[in-house]
Amino acid sequence: MNSEKKAKVLLVAPNMVGMSDGLNRIQPSLGLMLIASVLLDNGHDVRIHDTGLAGWDNRKQIEPIKDPKKIEIGQSDEEIKKYIRDYSPDIVAISVLFSNFLDSAHSVARIAKEVNKNITVILGGNHISNSVIDYGFSKEKSSNLHDYIPDLEDDNIDLAMVGEGEFSMVQLADAIVNNKDISKVPGLVKKIGPKKYIINPKNRTTDLNLLPRPARHLVDMEGYFKIGAFQGAKPKSPRVLSIMCSRGCPEKCNFCTTPMMWGHNIRWRPVKKIMEEVNEDVKKYNIGEIQFLDDTLTLDKNHLYEMCDELEKLGLPWCTPNGTKVNYHLKDQQDMYYRMAQSGCYQITLAVESGSQRVLDDIVDKRLPLETVYPAIERAKKAGMLVHSFYIVGHPGETLEEMEKTYEFAVNSGADSFSFAILQPLPGTPVYRQVVKENLWWPGRGLNDMMKRSSLIKVDGFNDPKVYEAWVDNLNMKANLLLKEKNPERFHAKYKHRTGEKYLKLQS
Repeated sequence: MNSEKKAKVLLVAPNMVGMSDGLNRIQPSLGLMLIASVLLDNGHDVRIHDTGLAGWDNRKQIEPIKDPKKIEIGQSDEEIKKYIRDYSPDIVAISVLFSNFLDSAHSVARIAKEVNKNITVILGGNHISNSVIDYGFSKEKSSNLHDYIPDLEDDNIDLAMVGEGEFSMVQLADAIVNNKDISKVPGLVKKIGPKKYIINPKNRTTDLNLLPRPARHLVDMEGYFKIGAFQGAKPKSPRVLSIMCSRGCPEKCNFCTTPMMWGHNIRWRPVKKIMEEVNEDVKKYNIGEIQFLDDTLTLDKNHLYEMCDELEKLGLPWCTPNGTKVNYHLKDQQDMYYRMAQSGCYQITLAVESGSQRVLDDIVDKRLPLETVYPAIERAKKAGMLVHSFYIVGHPGETLEEMEKTYEFAVNSGADSFSFAILQPLPGTPVYRQVVKENLWWPGRGLNDMMKRSSLIKVDGFNDPKVYEAWVDNLNMKANLLLKEKNPERFHAKYKHRTGEKYLKLQS
């Protein structure tokens, strides 16, 4: 008889930083739900708590002088403390997707230790994984990177986990609750002395068929639906099901964390597994729209077509809010877009990034000939899809003239909607290491100021970050009103789709 104890594990998505005058997006964490599923399958007691969702109506101004519009969204310290005390976990694992969640994550760690100093507090997520990558570069000459891992200097954080944590977390939870040696757990990072760490090689799940279904039953799906702030430029339903079909990306864009986090070799989930998840959860949660969060959904055409065959039977609208590469399958692109639209894809997002070939080639390292962009947009529209397009401005070395050229390229492209984002130097990326090495920050700004609309690094032609932010806001406003002026019917297009409820009637 197995006498080993099982752990009580609390997985936390901490309070988020947002803007008082903008759209703040929130959706369930696929990463936490996958980790929760694996822990449950191994007999552990698990809860997921999103403090931002639980305290969505609580808005606290956090920088009234520096940035009066910057707010924290989520629960108070006392509310978080009560939740932790009532559950009394052995382990609190905190997910930090981006650097602007850090302050909230450290607050949760402090609160957990106040409840019980014996709780093991673990930091995970994209931010810490990428911070450890940068630490590996810190010994390079003149890198200016920290020669330590700042997050592990917080005495309230015991450990960090990097990389793909599903199966490593099971091994770690077993070891912690049964007082076993944790030193060999894949992806474990532990401080063992001043600026000294154990950093174990990351675990990588080569066969995604081994991954379980996300534990959506552990999160407040109705809470997310009520807010309706999922991704997507023109969502067709607040009842969104977010799905990942793959891990990895073969591209090398200097601003993106995906290749380092998930690898350059893309791994696909079997279509059968994807559709089992989709079909069951569409029924369970009365889903009205599916959003595929992959960065490279169109890379494998055979996999895509197999999935389209199944999605067409489902009859729900779907989209690609994280973007797709413009120049995949150029010879067959029209057929591919027709197939996507026929299966329910109402909007495709194309990641263009810049209207300057020099910026794409010499700065971003994005393998994209600009002459392929306009034809791709036309083909997608011809197939019957709306086209949203991504652009990023403010790259180190990019000129004001090139940013203006990007705007002109975008608005003349024929796309239906646009996102002009300010470059965010994410830890773990080449552009972040360049910013740190060359000290390109605006005075007084750093990673804690990271938000979609924030400018963190100096930009050609501007002497003030707030002036630049207003300039980019104006680009977005002007570009996204163009379609309303030129084609109001298309601007207000309503996609005819079946809700999950109607889907169930069709299947009965």
